[in-house]
Amino acid sequence: MDGTSAYDIASANERYADRRRQQRIGVMMMATLRATRGFFDCMVLDLSSGGAKLAISEPVVLTPGGAVALIIAPFGTFRGQLVWQRTTFVGIRFLDPPETIVKALGDVLPTRAPASS
Repeated sequence: MDGTSAYDIASANERYADRRRQQRIGVMMMATLRATRGFFDCMVLDLSSGGAKLAISEPVVLTPGGAVALIIAPFGTFRGQLVWQRTTFVGIRFLDPPETIVKALGDVLPTRAPASS
């Protein structure tokens, strides 16, 4: 384990949920993260047309705000920016328009906005 408890992850998810513009869905997809420090195997944990939460396979310090690319076979490569990192968990924001992301990911993402509460 990396020292991050389930409580810490749930708490962080609640804090960031209010800032999200797009509906996120939980997924488990193998991918590759390309950053300035190299290529890293990762698991996509949640996904939206605006970004993704990833678990990277090895501890590495990435540059906040740095350019990254998320490679998800067979869907393609998605340009992004590192928004946050906690040990082996990272959050990225996609730089391409949401419509482009939705089109590329096909049926993986919901096409409707979440209901207002």
